[in-house]
Amino acid sequence: MENPAEEEEYHTSNRYPREEGDASEGTPVADDPRVVSKEMFALDDEEPLEEDDENPESTRAGPPFSLQVLEGPDRGRKRRFKTVRMVVGRAKDVDLKLTDQSVSRRHLEIIHGDSGTVLRDLGGATGTRVNGEPVEETTIKHGDEITIGRTKLKFVNELEAARLLREEEQKREEEAKKKKEEAEAKKKEEEVKAKEAAANPTADGKEAGEAKDGTQPQAAAGAPATGSDPLQDKKLLYYGAGGVGAVVLVVITIIMMVTGDPPPPPPANPKEVLATTKMQAARAAIRDGEYSKAVKLIEEAEGLKPGIDEEGLAASARAEAVVIEAFQEVRALVADGRFEEARQRLEAAPAGTTAKSDEERAALEKELGEAEVVFYTKRADELLDARDADGLRPVIPKLPANLQAAYREKLGDLELELAREAEEQAEQDKANKALAAKRAAERRAQFIRDAFEAVERKFENGDYDRAVLECDRVVEAHRADAQIRERARSLKRLIPQFARSFQDAQRKVSANSMETAIRPLRKSKELYQQIGFGGDMLDTLNEQLAEASVRAGKAALARNDIASASGHFREALRLNPSDARARDGLDSLESKAEELFQRAYIEKDRDPRSAAEKFRIVIDTVPEGSELRQKAQALLEELQP
Repeated sequence: MENPAEEEEYHTSNRYPREEGDASEGTPVADDPRVVSKEMFALDDEEPLEEDDENPESTRAGPPFSLQVLEGPDRGRKRRFKTVRMVVGRAKDVDLKLTDQSVSRRHLEIIHGDSGTVLRDLGGATGTRVNGEPVEETTIKHGDEITIGRTKLKFVNELEAARLLREEEQKREEEAKKKKEEAEAKKKEEEVKAKEAAANPTADGKEAGEAKDGTQPQAAAGAPATGSDPLQDKKLLYYGAGGVGAVVLVVITIIMMVTGDPPPPPPANPKEVLATTKMQAARAAIRDGEYSKAVKLIEEAEGLKPGIDEEGLAASARAEAVVIEAFQEVRALVADGRFEEARQRLEAAPAGTTAKSDEERAALEKELGEAEVVFYTKRADELLDARDADGLRPVIPKLPANLQAAYREKLGDLELELAREAEEQAEQDKANKALAAKRAAERRAQFIRDAFEAVERKFENGDYDRAVLECDRVVEAHRADAQIRERARSLKRLIPQFARSFQDAQRKVSANSMETAIRPLRKSKELYQQIGFGGDMLDTLNEQLAEASVRAGKAALARNDIASASGHFREALRLNPSDARARDGLDSLESKAEELFQRAYIEKDRDPRSAAEKFRIVIDTVPEGSELRQKAQALLEELQP
């Protein structure tokens, strides 16, 4: 009786047609392979669960995959792939054995290959669902959830899980870096505002607060207004200029009243005073490095009083503003890790007009170089950890010269290790394929043997005619299987031939005519081996053939036909190595062979042909490697140059 687990496997995994029913008559029964009996459940419950491989440091030949039990009686268990194939069920010979009684003995299998990882339902009674969808065969990926019975499994690709974890860590690092940069920018902005406030102090300490009437104090003439509102600055400048003009007018009036001299010239133009104030503010902005603001103030001053920029401050400020803007772009590129573009932008930036911009350029070049070293060194280490030789190779030339040799050595070691692993993996894949092919061939052979079970039983019972008729029933039940049809045709031809030869041999054996029975016995054995059944018939034929060979050898020895006698005795020993009669016969032949050698040696000069024939008989009679045989061969070669 065949094993139920094996029957389920080759009727599901290999998609072979199922042959059910009484093997003797070929009639089907009403058994369903999906139904699991209570006796089978009880048998499974008696088997202990195998230990899961939870050691992450353990070595294994399979891919970096695992199955995790999320729900069900075995919740919390985890099983790694030991080969490219994992079978799940309740049978004791599966890779992941479950205790869930709603799971079949061999419920599903997962196979990893070049085209991906394939899940195949092996005919489980409760079916298989992937992410809630019923499937028979599908490709699965990392994170997919598999439901069988009351058990839910999760397929885990450990490399994909590690990659997702690294991406999350990088994302968190980038967010932290962004927050840090925003904080630094806010701090820098506050420092700039503080510098502006320091460069534009109020003319009178009283103006720091509100006036008693609730109005804001006016800035003193000639001093720039505080704050960052341009309109407010302009109002303060106008008020200051007007106040100066009023004071001058009052002083002139008093002098005229006292001295009686002619009136002084008219007061200064308020626009010119405001232009002078803006130029002073522009110079302060240049000292603070705020060149864009300085350019704006100078342009406003020129609008109030053309030609006031006699020193050409606007041109210098514009040039410095371009340089500072270029430096800011370089820093942004460095922050993004775009070092080649940053270096090109820095080289293309125009030369500054101040010592401060030259110092800033030198500091930026140093900062760029240090950032490159840190970035590419970290990148090289990450690629080494990821064992990415192709990614590491172009990074090494970008490292400092003093580090390149060490990383080239590490790259060489990594390449050797990867090559060795690839070779081992190729050998493992080859072995796995060979093993899979062997198992598939064994299952196929067993399937064919099962198909012809009734034929073999009738044949072994000697009912050869019914065995031939049973072949037609096998063909009718497996019309789509070309291999079974071909075997049936072959058996229908070989069985009658065997029957005739075997019956002839048995008649001669019964008549004690063993010497004449050798030929039909040999023919029967040859036909039986072609038929390919595994019964006891072959042992019977070998015993009869050994007995017939011994008797034929003795008869040949009596006729002094030592060559034929040697062949018969050797065949008897090959079939039955413990046959003492055959061994005694060979021992007696050796003495006769020596006598024949002596006669051949005496007549080799006067009758070479007869001597050569005797030497051949000696060579055929004595065993391989004997001294007598070597001498006979040497003398035969002399007679036949």
